[in-house]
Amino acid sequence: MTATPAANLFTSHAEFDPAGDFESFLKLVPAKWAIYLMADVDNRPVQLLSVKNLRYSLKRRLGGPGDEDGVGLSKRVDYRELIRHVYWRRVDSAFEADVVYLEAARDTFPQTYRGMTGFRPAWFVHVNPQTTYPRYTRTIEPTHRTGVYLGPLEDKHAAQKLVHLVESLFDLCRDYSILIESPHAGPCAWKQMGKCVGPCDGTISLEAYRELVAHSAAVLSDPHDHVREQTRRMQQAAAELRFETAEKIKTYVEQLAQLGKGPFRHVRPLKDFTWLSLQRGPRDGTAKLFLVTPGRVEEIAGLIAEPAKASDLLRLVLESATARGAAIDQPGIEVMGIVSHHLFQAKAVHGVFLPLADVDEKSIAKAFRDLQKQKAQEPTAGEGVVKELQAM
Repeated sequence: MTATPAANLFTSHAEFDPAGDFESFLKLVPAKWAIYLMADVDNRPVQLLSVKNLRYSLKRRLGGPGDEDGVGLSKRVDYRELIRHVYWRRVDSAFEADVVYLEAARDTFPQTYRGMTGFRPAWFVHVNPQTTYPRYTRTIEPTHRTGVYLGPLEDKHAAQKLVHLVESLFDLCRDYSILIESPHAGPCAWKQMGKCVGPCDGTISLEAYRELVAHSAAVLSDPHDHVREQTRRMQQAAAELRFETAEKIKTYVEQLAQLGKGPFRHVRPLKDFTWLSLQRGPRDGTAKLFLVTPGRVEEIAGLIAEPAKASDLLRLVLESATARGAAIDQPGIEVMGIVSHHLFQAKAVHGVFLPLADVDEKSIAKAFRDLQKQKAQEPTAGEGVVKELQAM
């Protein structure tokens, strides 16, 4: 008998005998949130599910004709006749469930999982100031080109909004078809309105334009320092009674202040796609710590109470982050989609995410307390199917 795909991902296993004592079988599995896989007698995967009550889910799918919650679930599949193995792994939060489910789906159904798991991608904006004609574009694949990737953004609309904002802030070219004719193109409409620096008609050289694009990418990577710098310029101009200049700088600062807030609050360079996430543990008052690095999520510790020695925990976090590589493949892109989804959800239920650059002893302790204030996962009498993937 061959091992089922993803068997090493699951922590528990039970054999199912349709002629055996079904109640005894049910006692082997918890009535808790779990990712589980049902397989046939040859350990071939049949169905992968994320459910909030594993025991009830198996009762519903494998119960006999006399069980009111059993047979009738599916007219196409008689699971009692088909299933002989059940593999599962307990999870304690929506974030953990999504990460584990994605990995299990990828290993179990590698040919079909992408179109059936329903996970959304993370969006980024990309620019390479070193190209001949640099421009900002939105993308969901931050691995294929050189240059700077900035994100994540919640969706394509937020990504395009960021592209438009940076073009407006720095008077960049909006018409790529004209840009690639520089410096021999005529002035575009934006140039004629004074809203483009004019590489198209040679008002500035392409070399100078590339330097401006590089500067804009640096500002997007760390907007807070630039806002402070421009605010000092505004205050100095006002002190020198140059009120018209101060007003122009003020308008610019107000636009610039949109960066790092609202739909752009999580934007950072791809190399800084790093968080420490605290999620609920198996019991009230406990927590699991997940390290997020580009293309990877890993559980690194568990807490049974607020950390008494946060310094030791901080050391573990930083050492673990240092050991992680930065290469990102297609599976890594999918993992970043999950992280992005949870970053943009309501904070009241989706755990705590601390940017790794901001993690210190106090922030870890505070994050643990904040997590305990969040609404706990409600137990369910039903199976609570979250995701479901079946062999074709």
